[in-house]
Amino acid sequence: MQDKNGKAVRALKKIIPLLKKYHFQWIITGGFACYVYGVKRNLTDIDIDIKVNKDSVEFKAFLAELKLFITQPLEHFIDKNYDNYNFEITINGQVIDICPMADLKIFDKNKKKYVPFYSNGFPKIEKVKFKGVTLPLLSKELIIKNKEMLVWQRESDLRDIEGLKIIIQKEGNKLKDYITV
Repeated sequence: MQDKNGKAVRALKKIIPLLKKYHFQWIITGGFACYVYGVKRNLTDIDIDIKVNKDSVEFKAFLAELKLFITQPLEHFIDKNYDNYNFEITINGQVIDICPMADLKIFDKNKKKYVPFYSNGFPKIEKVKFKGVTLPLLSKELIIKNKEMLVWQRESDLRDIEGLKIIIQKEGNKLKDYITV
């Protein structure tokens, strides 16, 4: 699915003002960021990480303001890859997964335990215009790092990794050594 009918843009235009209202630092990650960067892939959900703790007053107020759009309540999610809290909203048919980054951990295969993904503070972003909306995207290198860290990878993750590496090479940049985990 592509955003031919603009539902992703319409959903972003509703959520971005709320993110700004609460003065959150936020980034778009995952497959949607890959799509915006130019990886040929299906558009599914939009993943947004917010620099906040799930128990903060601001985050609770943000949740309350979104209650009409919540299709999956805030819950603690643990699998072989992640240990985090997130909730899902649906706006105009577009699913958006929102995660407070202070509570986001990823399984480190080398250490054999969950570790904070954002251990160095707010990550490097790239601002990219997408259909008239400027979006803060997780850097290509960090998306690759995240997807390479996954214990189990879907075929879409492997395509995203390869697609981003090709884009980085076309831009004339070299992949940093830290990418391969």
